[in-house]
Amino acid sequence: MTARPAARAWLALFVLFAVADTVLAAVDLRTDVGAVRWATKPLLMPLLAAYVVAAAGGFRGLALPLTALAGGFVGDVGLLPDRDGLFMVGMAGFAVGHTAYIRAFALRGAGARIAANRRIPLGYAAAWAVMIAVLWRGLDDLLVPVIGYSLLLTAMAAFAAGMDRRTAIGGALFLLSDTVIACGIADLDLVPGQDAVVMPTYLAAQFLLMTTWTRAPVLVREPEAAADPGSAAAF
Repeated sequence: MTARPAARAWLALFVLFAVADTVLAAVDLRTDVGAVRWATKPLLMPLLAAYVVAAAGGFRGLALPLTALAGGFVGDVGLLPDRDGLFMVGMAGFAVGHTAYIRAFALRGAGARIAANRRIPLGYAAAWAVMIAVLWRGLDDLLVPVIGYSLLLTAMAAFAAGMDRRTAIGGALFLLSDTVIACGIADLDLVPGQDAVVMPTYLAAQFLLMTTWTRAPVLVREPEAAADPGSAAAF
């Protein structure tokens, strides 16, 4: 199977499992079917990773995005059981993923672009401040970890906005998805059925963030991109 049909096949599988897990997550809000999601949720990031590798034509230059998806896998599995200890493991996994995204986008010049357009970091900083102001009373023992994690997530979203429109939307959706999770932790219902938006926004976010590497084959390794200023502008 050539790279392009293989990429389409992996993408179709990812979409199939994404829809299935989204439906199961929505049903789980009303009934006890959470155990069924062990057959869908842990496969989401591996399927997306397989699509990325096939679309990019191989593993070259994909260390950081695949690390981001590996962090997402740890986060997905850690958040499946309703246990505080595993929740912290899941948060740590997502934190690793955000760090990898920030590094990858920085190597492609996102830092310079958001520095030149101060509305991006200022806007995200304001959004973070509002989020913490709304949630902090209900977070209790998780206040400090959530503050640290949310700062990293917000930074990732800002760096994503320094790439292009698709990655900007992906970063914003990731921030929205995790904000809804934080609202649930703080027992804060902003809109009816808000928990049902977590999975679709999260999965759309991961897919859109990965378009940096799936739109065209990766031609350079990450360090080479950093060493050649012109290479960052090409993405």
